[in-house]
Order: sequence, then C-alpha cells, then structure tokens
Amino acid sequence: MIRPLRQRHRRMVIALGILLPIAFALGIAGRKAVPYMDALPANLAATPQKFEVNEWERADLFIKSPIKVRLLREQSKSGRVAVEFSAPTEFVRPDLMVYWVAGEAKLSDTFPDSAQLLGAFSSSSALVLPENLTMQNGALLLYSLADNEIVEVSKPISILKP
Repeated sequence: MIRPLRQRHRRMVIALGILLPIAFALGIAGRKAVPYMDALPANLAATPQKFEVNEWERADLFIKSPIKVRLLREQSKSGRVAVEFSAPTEFVRPDLMVYWVAGEAKLSDTFPDSAQLLGAFSSSSALVLPENLTMQNGALLLYSLADNEIVEVSKPISILKP
C-alpha cells in the first residue's frame, strides 16, 4: 500500500521538476515589455514657477520641527502666492503632504474634514496657493500618508500678513 503511493509521489515530483522550470522560462519569455515614454504630455508637464518677491520668512511656525516657511509672490503686490519650505536634511518623514486648515479650527489627532491639499512637502519647489486661501486665516498641517498621522500643525497664520 505504501510502495505504490511512494512511486506515484516520485513520478509527480520528477514531472514537476521538469515542467515547472519550463513553465517559468515560457512565462519570462512571453511577458510584455514595460511601457516607456520619452516625455510627459504637454498638459501634464509641470511648468517652472517663478516667484520673485519674498513676502515673509518665518522659522517659528512649527514648534516641534525646524522648518522654515517662506511666502513668495510672482510680482510685487500682485500675482499668485506660493509657500516654500526648507528643512534640514535630518528631517525625514515618509510621504509628507502639506494641507491648509482654514479658520481657528481646534486640531487634535484626527484629520480635519475642512483641510485643503496644497501638495507634497519638498524643499526644492514652492506650493502655489489657491486664490481663495490668500485672504483667510488658518494653519499649515503636515500629514504623513505612510504613517497615517499628523506630523505637525503650524501656529495660526494669515497668508498676506506675517
């Protein structure tokens, strides 16, 4: 009774030893090439933003983190407004996003429903603010998508007044 089962098992293992490498090789040879694109379409390509006027620069907005915030404007007294961050190299957080929370909202550990996404935290580029935010008081919120937590909330600020 045991011997026929062992013989059948031996045949199955030998068949698998031959068929699995063949199936693997055929799968590798038959897969499609990875799509490649030389450049993004024109409507998706990011255009460089030039913000020439520095409205204000503050290093005291975030209490726990050594982040400097600069408010930039395209032209003197007119044009779009952007926020630029600079942080030391040891300030590393995974998938850090910047949000704007309007008004005097009491922020706790839960993410507020009224938060507006400004963009990804980056020391190399400025985040353009929507026109409706420039006249409101509020706070900047740093949120880590990977950790699913609020990293830090700034002091209440007014965009056009330091």
